Amino acid sequence: MKTKQRLINSFTLEYHPLVARLLREEITVQSPPCVIDHLHEHEIHILLKTITLHVIPVTQEHYLLLTPAPLFVLLRQHPSVQSQKVSICEYQQSADNIEQIITTLMLTLPALQYNYHSSTLKTLACRLNIAKSNTVLPTNLIPKKSQLALFSGVSPSAIRSDTKKLAINDDNGKA
Repeated sequence: MKTKQRLINSFTLEYHPLVARLLREEITVQSPPCVIDHLHEHEIHILLKTITLHVIPVTQEHYLLLTPAPLFVLLRQHPSVQSQKVSICEYQQSADNIEQIITTLMLTLPALQYNYHSSTLKTLACRLNIAKSNTVLPTNLIPKKSQLALFSGVSPSAIRSDTKKLAINDDNGKA
C-alpha cells in the first residue's frame, strides 16, 4: 500500500464490486445540493485535507473505492475543488487481502467509531456554546446553528446540549 496526493480532476472513482454489494440495501441520505454553496473555499480545502480515499487502481486515471466517501462526493461538487488534491491510499489487488481491507474499513472501523459519533448533534451543540462563550475566537468564524443544521440535514432544534456531560476530559487538553 502507498499513499499519495492526486489532483481531484485527474481521476474517476467507482465502488469495488464487493463494496457495491455491501452497500446494495443501505439507505443513504444525500445532502441537498445547496449545502456545498454555504462552504467557503478555505473550509473546503481544510476538509479535503482530512480525507483519505482507500482505493485499488484500475488504470492511472480510474480507481475502485474500498469504502464509501460521502464527504468527498459532496465536496467534489464544488467548482474550486477540481484543481485541488486529495490523499489516496492505494492498495494492489494482487498483493493485499482486499476482502480483509474492505471488511475492516466498512465494518470494524464504523463499529469502533460509533461511540464517538452516536451523539454528534449534542457534541455540536456543546462545542458551539463553548465557542460562542470563548472570547479568543472571532464571532465571524463561528458557524451559526442554522448553518450547522443545514450541513447536518436536521432542524436547528435538534442541535441541543444534553443535561448530562458528553465526555469527561481529565487529560487537561491532551489528545
